[in-house]
Parts: sequence; C-alpha cells; structure tokens
Amino acid sequence: LESSLPRMPNAFFAPQRQVYHAHGEPRTSVALLSGCVMPLVHGPEMRTVAGVLNRNGVEVMVPQGQVCCGAIHTHVGDLDRTREMARHNIDTFLVLPVDAVVTASAGCGTRMKEYGELLNDDPEYAESAAELSGKVRDIHEFLYDLPIIPPEGRLDYEVTYQDACHLSHTQGIGAQPRALLESIPGLKLVEMRNSTKCCGAGGTYTLTEREMSLRLLDDKMSAIGETGATVVATGNPGCLIQLQYGSDRNGPPVTVKYVTDLLDEAYSAENSVGTKARSPREPGDADSPWSDSPWEEERDELRTQWKSRPGDRRQRRDR
Repeated sequence: LESSLPRMPNAFFAPQRQVYHAHGEPRTSVALLSGCVMPLVHGPEMRTVAGVLNRNGVEVMVPQGQVCCGAIHTHVGDLDRTREMARHNIDTFLVLPVDAVVTASAGCGTRMKEYGELLNDDPEYAESAAELSGKVRDIHEFLYDLPIIPPEGRLDYEVTYQDACHLSHTQGIGAQPRALLESIPGLKLVEMRNSTKCCGAGGTYTLTEREMSLRLLDDKMSAIGETGATVVATGNPGCLIQLQYGSDRNGPPVTVKYVTDLLDEAYSAENSVGTKARSPREPGDADSPWSDSPWEEERDELRTQWKSRPGDRRQRRDR
C-alpha cells in the first residue's frame, strides 16, 4: 500500500486569499477551490490551473477559509460532517464577487454541485446551497464554454484520455476535455477501450477495496498500453495518482498529466506570453480583503530559512 502513495512536491498550494491576474483585459472572474488533496499532492499543478485561466483572460481568487468539499466524508458515509463542510464553503464562496466557482478535481466538483440536494432540508442554507451549486463549474467545462483561446504551441504527443468517474458519470463531462486536448497543435488523441470504466481509485477504494482496486487498475493499464500512447490525460487527482502507480507497478511506462498541464505546456511553447500565473495578492489589513502586496518572495525566503535551521529534525525529507 505504501508504494502506491504519491510523492509530495516541494511547493504546496495553500488558500491564502491570493488573486491571480488575467492576461490582458479580464473576460470574467472566478473563485478557485483548492481542495484538500490537490494543494498538498499537486501544488504546482494547481498553480498551472490558475495560469491557464489567466492566459484565457480570467481573474482567479483563492479564498482563505475554504475547507474540504466533503467528498471523502461522503464516500465513507459521514454526511453530517459533509453538511458542516458544505455550510462553511457556502459562507466562504458566496460573498465573493465572482461569476463562477471552478474546481480542478472531478470529485470535488460533483460534491459541490450536489450541495443543493445535500442541504435541501436545511431551512437556513437550502437556498444558498442551491445558489452555490449553480455557480460551480469543472475546469474543463468552464474553459470549453468560455471559450478557450486555442494554444499555438505544438506538442507532438500521442495522448489517451481517462474519463474520471466523477466527471463522466455524475457530471456528464466527457466531450469538453477531449475538445481541449484536440485544440493543441500536433497532439494526437487516441481513444482507449472502456475509457469511462473506473481505474480503481474510486474515491476511497484504494484503501477499502484494495483487491478490486488493483484488478481494475491492471485492466486499465492494459487498455492504455493497447493505444500506444505515451501520455495519459485525466481530470481527477485520484485517477492521476492511481495511474501513476499503475505505470510504476507493471507498466506501460507512460506519463500521466492533467489536461490543464498539457494546455499549459502548449501555451508555454508559444513565442508570446506563456501561462505562468501572475504574482498573487495576499491579505492586507482587516478593511481590505484583497491586497496588492506581493507575498511570494517573502514566503519563499522564510521557507528557505526554516529548512536550513541547524539540527531541526522536522526538516522535510527529499523523496
């Protein structure tokens, strides 16, 4: 089980009331759910999501105080705790002056889109829960509907796409990520058999249904190998972690990426401006929820000083 755990990156993605600015004239504004898995396991990829949105003229806010969407708690049957988290997120996101709430995790998007149903019997939150659910957009459907500015950078990759269960089965999103991939010059999209069949991640199935999880994973990796693709794209952290483990375990040797990672790579291959997220803003004084003060350099300096402390047993181990 330990061998299937993902490696932790050096950079996390903590929600600290950052604002990432659009390139050019803003087309719209969104709040970004950081989630609980992706900011720790895929921090750089979350920055990439903000960068891709910026490249397409979107202002991105990352509100402090947001909590887990409640998906994991739902998987294990703890709906009371799920409702507590939903109420907290409703209070956090609905006060923001944004047009949509974007999620980069399929599981999170599904859970938040169902807040209205989850709190339907709550006299205090039923209306606001339905309002927030109506504003939630998966990153792929949001970029597709925007619509996206097609990248001009070329990627000569053969890519196959794995439909995350929480994206295809519960949100009905399958054509949009494929259209985004096909917008990249040079990229060849190769369909795999049973692309909508679970990879075995299944929320908590990697822990609670280990045998079945591995059986599904072996079949999925076999289907990937049949395509001849060198890159697998997906839209959910659980799938990405599971497929990376599958490649390391028995092959085939493929690179697993988010769709937004590939868009970022294509934008970065252009001669013009790439997708690097613009410097965020951090909290200012109590009267100003969004400050213009840069914070990245100071944070990085403090992190460097902390890691270099002599004799500190809590220094993070390189893995």
